[in-house]
Order: sequence, then C-alpha cells, then structure tokens
Amino acid sequence: MLPDGAVKGGTAMAFRLGMRARFTRDLGAGGIMSLETFTADLEDALASGWAGFTGRLIALAPPAPRGVPDAYVMRPFDVNLSYQGQSWCTIRFELGQIEIPDAEATTAVIAPELVALFTDVGLPAPNAVPVLAAEHQIAQKLHAVSSPGSDRARDPVDLQLLVRSDGLDPARAAEICRRTFAFRRSQPWPPAIEARPSWRELYAAAAEGLPVLPTVEEAVVWVNDLITTIDTASAERPRKSS
Repeated sequence: MLPDGAVKGGTAMAFRLGMRARFTRDLGAGGIMSLETFTADLEDALASGWAGFTGRLIALAPPAPRGVPDAYVMRPFDVNLSYQGQSWCTIRFELGQIEIPDAEATTAVIAPELVALFTDVGLPAPNAVPVLAAEHQIAQKLHAVSSPGSDRARDPVDLQLLVRSDGLDPARAAEICRRTFAFRRSQPWPPAIEARPSWRELYAAAAEGLPVLPTVEEAVVWVNDLITTIDTASAERPRKSS
C-alpha cells in the first residue's frame, strides 16, 4: 500500500531483521514525492485495500519544533484499519521526506518470519517492503543520537544490529552522513557521542535479549569508532565489510 518512498526508523529495522530487531511501536515513512501527493496516493491505496484490509488516513496537528528545517519535521497521522468491513485497529503513522533522494536511497526487504505471520493464518504472503538503505539509516541514526539533549540510547542498539546485518560501505556512508548533517544544519559532522546519565537504563531496556554490547559505555565507544571509520573513509569505495 505504500506509495513511492520508504519505511524509516525502528519499523525499517523490524522489516530487515524480524524478531531479531528491537521492539518498537514507531511507524514512519519518507516519501520521494511531495507530502501532498504521497498522502493522496496512500489514501487511495488504503481505500483499495489488500486481502480484506482497508484503511482511512486521518491527519493530526503537526509539531513545530524550533530551529528544525520544515522538510525534516515528521507529519503525524492516525491510520484506522478495518478487516472485512469491521474496525480492527488504529496505528500512529509519521510521514516525512527522504532528504537525500538518489538511486540507492531505498531497498526492498521483508524478514521471513514476518511473512510467516501472514501465511500461517491463511493470508497471502506480503511483498518485500521498501526501507531506507543501510547507509541512509546509519546517517539518520548518527544524527539523532548526536543531537544536543538526545535521549535516543536505543540508536546505538540499532546501529550495531544494522552494521551486523547489512555490513558497511564506509565511503558511501561518509557521503550520506555528510549530506544528511549538512541538510539538517543542527550539528556538524563528524559528531562525538557522549552518554547522558539517563542512557544506562534506556540502553539496557532497548538491548535486552539482542546480540549487542552489554553496556551503554561500551556501545558509545563502538559508535564513536564507527563515526571515525566512516569519516576517514577514502574516496575510493571499498567492498562492504561486516
């Protein structure tokens, strides 16, 4: 049902990794087209439905954070889903734009265990879902975790899982990180990550049961090493390392 764009954030991690991803209730997407065109196309797709499911898109009041570029602000919606004409559930959905659109900005994935959730109850197997490419998601998470006052101790968890799953093209990541930080204009590249006092418990909760470093202190060292690896990448693009 998703128009031309890609799923972002924690839900993109879930589509990549299935049950090996950090649990999240977030559902966000970025569109390549204008927000108005994207929402109109999404409304049409929800009305047409899939396998008995239909939906309605309800716009909510957008936030207006000070100093944040308008194109970076996510627009909130409720998606009211029905099955066979009966109300089923409501999902909070946030829509932004893919800030650095290019031919390699998205990739289509779906974890096998997510497919099984549908087929095991007699529904058709869903198609792969477009998500942000690994280097784009790495750039966005590095920007978020390095923002002043950030409480996003979950991002070091996702970054470890993402690099472990997809590997890393340092030169490609360097290009996207520099462009993302320049576009958002809130802090310079490369950043230096420092754990806040509240991060210890937040990280432990996000990391529970996952194959990541056990403490936030170790994770912050790992993230800063990742930033150094990306920032010092040569212009010549090496093969991905995992």
